Amino acid sequence: MMPVATALAKNLAFWHWYPDLLTKDLTPEQLRWQPEGHDSSIIFATWHTYRAADELVHGMVFQRPSVFAAGGWDRRLPVADTGASPFGNGMTRAQIAALDLDMGELCAYAKAVGDSIVDGLAGMSDADASAELALPFFAEVYPGYDRMSKLDAVAFFAIGHTAEHLGEVQMLKGLMGLKGAPL
Repeated sequence: MMPVATALAKNLAFWHWYPDLLTKDLTPEQLRWQPEGHDSSIIFATWHTYRAADELVHGMVFQRPSVFAAGGWDRRLPVADTGASPFGNGMTRAQIAALDLDMGELCAYAKAVGDSIVDGLAGMSDADASAELALPFFAEVYPGYDRMSKLDAVAFFAIGHTAEHLGEVQMLKGLMGLKGAPL
């Protein structure tokens, strides 16, 4: 059977490289644009998904400091007010509009997070990967998903959640009259 790290490595590499392609040639105004009735922006959706994957996978699954904390990314991607979580849950429209991050740095951070998750999986035993993890913050929002294996949590946060928000990036591009995905 294929090792867990090998099975997920290609997907992790793709989802942590993809923002490079999706945001290529976008202006700062396009990256920060918020449609009426929708608070998000491309820069926010991208920042949020990788901050969440970093904090949740490194903190809960690998039980080690995030790439953000260990790599000094707070200086490279400064966000003064992150809302209710380190990754932007609960930020207001005005707080999201104020995000002014360098997209090149954000893409480099996304790749660093993906690389670190692949490395973490490579060192994980099958027993550790299948160990159950409690996600009490999901109990009301996603009934039945408040417990999952560590491997499921990696796939959920570093692939599924990332795909969700990069789909949001494609939608925002489409609302601006741009091509969302390259296909």
